[in-house]
Amino acid sequence: MPPRGTASARAIESSVVVASNRGPVSFDRDERGRLAPRRGTGGLVTALSGVFYRDDTSWVSAAMTDGDRAVALKGRTVDTDSHQRMRYVVIPPDRYDGYYNEVSNRILWMAHHNLWDIPRSPMFDDTTQEAWHDFVESNRAFAQALAQEADNDPVYLIQDYHLCLVPGMLRELVPDAKIVHFSHTPFAGATYLRVLPVTMRTALLRGMAGADVLGFQSKQWAENYLLSARSLPELRVLRGGRIDVDGRVASVRSFPVAVSAEPLRETANSPEADEVRAELGAWAGDSKLILRVDRLEPSKNILRGFLAYELFLRRNPSWVGAVRFLCLFSPSREDVPEYRNYGEECLAEAARINDEMGTTSWEPIEVRVQEDYAFAVAAYDLYDVLLVNPTYDGMNLVAMEGPLVNRRDGVLVLSRNAGAFSRLGRQSLGVNPFDLAETAEAMREALEMPDEERARRARGLSRTVQAHTPATWLADQLDAVDQVRPPSHRRS
Repeated sequence: MPPRGTASARAIESSVVVASNRGPVSFDRDERGRLAPRRGTGGLVTALSGVFYRDDTSWVSAAMTDGDRAVALKGRTVDTDSHQRMRYVVIPPDRYDGYYNEVSNRILWMAHHNLWDIPRSPMFDDTTQEAWHDFVESNRAFAQALAQEADNDPVYLIQDYHLCLVPGMLRELVPDAKIVHFSHTPFAGATYLRVLPVTMRTALLRGMAGADVLGFQSKQWAENYLLSARSLPELRVLRGGRIDVDGRVASVRSFPVAVSAEPLRETANSPEADEVRAELGAWAGDSKLILRVDRLEPSKNILRGFLAYELFLRRNPSWVGAVRFLCLFSPSREDVPEYRNYGEECLAEAARINDEMGTTSWEPIEVRVQEDYAFAVAAYDLYDVLLVNPTYDGMNLVAMEGPLVNRRDGVLVLSRNAGAFSRLGRQSLGVNPFDLAETAEAMREALEMPDEERARRARGLSRTVQAHTPATWLADQLDAVDQVRPPSHRRS
C-alpha cells in the first residue's frame, strides 16, 4: 500500500459509494422467512466485487427481488455478510422495463456497440419517448438515493451507461459531490451517436459531464466522448482530455479495468475444475483446441467466428479432424428479441457447419450454453488458441483471464476493436472482426506458430495482464479525483 499522505494513500482511505444497475448482493427469504443475502450475478458485478470488498464501501443498486424490495422499504442502508452496505432503489416493473430493456439495452447498448441495422433500425416514436421518460425517472431515483449517502463526503463511483444521467442529477442535489462515472462499454463515435434524438444525445453527454472524472476502458472510447462533447456549446473541450462544464473542470480519461489473478487461479485449481479438465481432455484427445467464452449476444460476433472457422477448415483441409472448436456461451437478455434471434441464428449456423463438415468420428464445433464459471476457467487451461473477436467491446475480460490460467502457451486471436487490444495487441494476433479471411488466416497462423514464439507471446500476455490489479484500477480513479478536486478545495 502507498505511504500515508500520498495521493494514492488518500484515495485508498476515501469513503466510497458505488452505484450500478445490479449490485453484488441480493436478498431472498430463507426457509424461516428471514431475509438472507446471496451474491449477485452479472459481468459488471463480477468485475467490481473484488475491488469493493472494503469496510468503507456502500453500494446502491436497483431492487431485483422481493427481498431487495423488503430491504428498501426500511429506507436505509443495510449491512451484508460481505463487508458491504447496500441501499436499494425500487423501480416499478413497468418503469424498469422502459429504463432497462428499452433504453439501456435496445438503444444505448446497441448504439455504443454499433449494432443497429441502420436502413431498418432504430426508429424512434412515441413508445421511445415513453421509455425515455422511464429512463430519466429511474436515473433520478438513483441520484436521490445516492444523495442520502452524502454525510461522509464520499467519492461516488457511478457505473456504466444505465446510469449516464445520474452524475448531472446528483450534482444538482449535492453540488460539492466528488463523482466518477465509468463506462464499461465502448462509447459510440460522434457520427453514430447522432442517430439518437437530439434531446436524448444532449442529456446523455451533459449528464455524464456532471462527474469530476469520466472514465473509459481505452483512449479510443474517451476520445469518442470528447468528439461528441464538442457539439454542445455548454461543454467546452480543453486540452489534455478536460472539459469545462459551467466553470467546473472535469477530466476525461482511460482506466483499463483489471482482473484479479488469485481468485481466478483458485478456481482453476479447484476439484470442480479438475473434473472438467479430465472430461475435456478425454473429449479433445490429440486434437488442437480453439476456445471461445462469451455471452450469447450480437456484439460478441459469434456468427462471423463460426464462418471464419469454416473458411479456415476449407482452406486448410489438413486440419479437418485435427482441431476442435469449443464454444462456451452464457445466455444473455433472452427477453430482448434482437438477442434471442441472434442466439438462435448462431446455434443454427454451428449445426449447419457440423452437418456439412463433420465425420462419424469428428465434429468440428462443440457448443455449450450454460452458466458454469468453473467449467470456463478449466477450459482456459487447455486451449491452444483463444478466439476473442467482438465487433466492439469496452475491454473484454476473457482476453485477460485466459492467459492467466492457460498452461499450453495458447495464442490469443484478438479483435482490434476490443479495448483489450490497446493493452494486449503486441502479444496477440490482431484481426479485423468483420474480415472472415483475416480471422481464418489468424487461426491457421496461431495453430502453426513455432513453440518458441508461442511461449514468448504467452509470457508477455501474462506479464501485461498482471501489471495492473483491480486495486490499482480503483486507486487510479480516486487519484484522478484528487487531481481535479485537490483536498484543500473539498468540503470541510
